[in-house]
Amino acid sequence: MGRDVPRPFRHRPGSRRRPWWGRLRLVLILAALAFLAYREWRRGVPAPRHAPAALTRVAVDPKTVWVDDGDTIRIRWPDAPAERVRMLGIDAPEVANRRYPDRKEQDHGAEAQAFARRVVLGARRLELLRARRPDRYGRTLGYLFVDGRNFSAMAVEAHMAESTVGRFGDEGLPDQAAEVEAAARRAGPPPFESPKEFRDRAAGREAG
Repeated sequence: MGRDVPRPFRHRPGSRRRPWWGRLRLVLILAALAFLAYREWRRGVPAPRHAPAALTRVAVDPKTVWVDDGDTIRIRWPDAPAERVRMLGIDAPEVANRRYPDRKEQDHGAEAQAFARRVVLGARRLELLRARRPDRYGRTLGYLFVDGRNFSAMAVEAHMAESTVGRFGDEGLPDQAAEVEAAARRAGPPPFESPKEFRDRAAGREAG
């Protein structure tokens, strides 16, 4: 019997291995498709209520609010860090602060603080409208709405704060700033020294 002769190897059509760059291109295409699908999914997911979205009113539970003074509050979000908010359009008289024991309380400071606590904590509905940028201390700047009303305008009209729109402008929220200015015209001059002048005098005394 004769020996079996090995048959020559023949390449089958399509049996050649893909070059590495072909596999890389396939991976990149799949990754791009996955990213596009994720982005579309994220568009359909609502933002959390505490998300720091600027120029959009965000509902705030009055039970989560602490009033520091006549123009500053803190919000304890249930699933996010606490947020300190400096209300736009106003400057309220200063109150004594344990963090600054040498700082004196200004006339009408306690009254402005009590007014803010009564109005804000007694609200049925609170909303926060944030400006685009925080202040130099990292506090959120924004307008607070109490049962639909602009708190800054309410405080100015009640002689519990002075308007600062003329000094700082509208901060990108012209309608709300105009409400504060209108309240200031109706109310007339406040019955206390400008808080800025009070702070400047206090700083001068400490420096001297």
